[in-house]
Amino acid sequence: MTFYILLNQLTTLFVSLNLLTTLTFDSEIQSYLYGGSKEEMFFQVTNNHRTLAIKPLIKEKLSNLLIITKERKYYFDLGLDESHPHQFIEVKDGMPSHALKKKITTSDFEILEGEASMLFINRKDQEAVVNGQKVKYREYLSKGVPIIYEGKRILN
Repeated sequence: MTFYILLNQLTTLFVSLNLLTTLTFDSEIQSYLYGGSKEEMFFQVTNNHRTLAIKPLIKEKLSNLLIITKERKYYFDLGLDESHPHQFIEVKDGMPSHALKKKITTSDFEILEGEASMLFINRKDQEAVVNGQKVKYREYLSKGVPIIYEGKRILN
């Protein structure tokens, strides 16, 4: 699975107590910082410093993770999901796409998909919260990552 992550966007990553999750980057990992304690998560950098393997060690609410590569910084919010966790993730740099096709259409919103991003269009009269961002009309989102709309996982 590939995550095309836009600059400065928070990405939710779902992990499982039973599976190892790997994040592989195009550039070398310089460092990583986890917001919780060492007892909560297992971490190991491998693959010539391009892959970070992670696995939760406890069944509690997890914290956030900052990964710094030679090229960029990536922000992840970690969550437990035993039924649909992420496993092998390739992380690429996203950018706003202009050639878009419809992915999801509802009465409240529309999601369009491009080569390296998604476009969320809010159809409601009030702001929507999507991936931690308030969206009044429209907003580009990272592609391949989970879309969390009003607290519910609606995609990936």
